[in-house]
Amino acid sequence: MNGTLAAFGATGLYYVGFAVFKVAADRMEPLRGNRIPHMAWTILRSPVFLGGLVLVLGGLALQIIALGELTLGVAVPIFVSGLVPLLLIALTAFGERLCVREWLSMLLIAAAMLLIALSIGGSGPLTAGPVPPWRLVAVAVPPLVLSVALMAFGDRRPDGRHARPVAGIAYGMSAGFPIGTAELAIKGWGDMAGMAGSASTSLEILRTPYPYVTVVAAALGFGIIMAGFQRCRVIIVATVMTVSAKSYLLVMGTVLYGEPWPDDVGPAALRVLALALAVSAVLLFPRYDDRLTPQPRPVRQAQRS
Repeated sequence: MNGTLAAFGATGLYYVGFAVFKVAADRMEPLRGNRIPHMAWTILRSPVFLGGLVLVLGGLALQIIALGELTLGVAVPIFVSGLVPLLLIALTAFGERLCVREWLSMLLIAAAMLLIALSIGGSGPLTAGPVPPWRLVAVAVPPLVLSVALMAFGDRRPDGRHARPVAGIAYGMSAGFPIGTAELAIKGWGDMAGMAGSASTSLEILRTPYPYVTVVAAALGFGIIMAGFQRCRVIIVATVMTVSAKSYLLVMGTVLYGEPWPDDVGPAALRVLALALAVSAVLLFPRYDDRLTPQPRPVRQAQRS
């Protein structure tokens, strides 16, 4: 299959699956990051979630093909393009609305992806050589530990009646880094799968850390997404998750696999500016969703007798 078609197919399946995840999350009992076994059991018992998981796993299979044939500079803008149909789904199916700052953040993300596309040189697909397991572990462990810590210690406050609703930035970032880590492993997986299609190659892949890092990191990311979807708007959580994951994939993929970085000053500057715009877009998102905050009742003044 053509790598570009596989990338678009993976993107479509991923974000439709995320929309199904949102439906599943709204039907579940409250999920708590400091009760991880209970959260996992609740999620896995949901048939709606399992239906969405089938779609996401289909996207995973296509992403392995895409990352085996495309450079990250080409693949990342395609993956981020899935935010467009997800935005339409959020606006129409879930009735979500964006404020001016949030629309501006979306425009910055679109500009960042355009700059990445413009920074692509003429180099062909790169098949990375074998990566020592310790290097993959060194890249994978820090974001996974950070995400577990954020969920375990940062999700202790109960949903109070007067709590100020968060917009979902922390959930998106906490999920984005594990998912970006999973995609880093998928890149190595795709490179090995692209070398040959024999059964022996498949067995060789099972002897590498790629599939295991993919499963563990993706499972953690999906669990955080489900908790975020329960409390926040899907478009905010998914957008921040996407920016975090793809930025991590692009930068660390360059380090880990030797992905080509633009040699000329102009394209290299565009690539750096694109990452700066992506970070700025995340920082511009409001931290709280005050539209969901219950309005205080007017205080009645005691009448004088």
